[in-house]
Amino acid sequence: MTQPGGPAFHAVERSKVYSSVVDQILASIRDGRLPPGSALPAERILANQLQVSRGSLREAIRVLEHAGVLDVRVGSGTYVTLDSGSDTTILRAQAAMIGEHSPLDLMVARAAIEPVCAEHAARSHHPSDLQAIDDAVTEQADVTRAGGDPSEADAAFHLAVAVASHNGVLVALQRTLNDLMHEQTWSDLKHRSRSRSHASEAYLEHHQLVLEAIRQRDPRRAGQLMAMHMSAIETGLLAELGHDG
Repeated sequence: MTQPGGPAFHAVERSKVYSSVVDQILASIRDGRLPPGSALPAERILANQLQVSRGSLREAIRVLEHAGVLDVRVGSGTYVTLDSGSDTTILRAQAAMIGEHSPLDLMVARAAIEPVCAEHAARSHHPSDLQAIDDAVTEQADVTRAGGDPSEADAAFHLAVAVASHNGVLVALQRTLNDLMHEQTWSDLKHRSRSRSHASEAYLEHHQLVLEAIRQRDPRRAGQLMAMHMSAIETGLLAELGHDG
């Protein structure tokens, strides 16, 4: 416990030297200097070339291995994977550098869970659940028409659908997904994709259709519509990545 009048200590920011190493390796992959299947120089040589400690180099390699960019083979070396230049893999590596999750990985999880939430909401919702979903859609519509950021109303809609399923595990999973959607990598990419081609209006319409299917207690249609919504979001994210490239 800090004594009254004593020094106020703050957490020391972790060194990000390894992030520069990650950036350089990714740049070398993008421009073809490290083609898929090629081996990285030995650790001692690469650390010397980059003028970094071997600890920082190992941390960078760990991040890139976790992201699927590198394949570390004990006793053989470190190799660039065949899909190392894909948008999915590079985005995963960039997110991992700052301790976050790839938006495209998050979409895989959402596509697996949210259509099921919608199906069960259509079967199990109570009148109060329907009102909560409706309120979220109304708020989203108001914010969208005013040209604001509908992210919070959007998240409230997806959580309200999960709550309407009356399945505690699905609700817990949806809360986790909503928390992950507060990460900066997701927020930045989603904001940019939402700003293109009237995507906000399209997503609002998707929500309205899902709401109507739930209201009509049509599990099959509710699930299908939510799956189509997830696919549209993923397509928008991928289009934004392609635009960046």
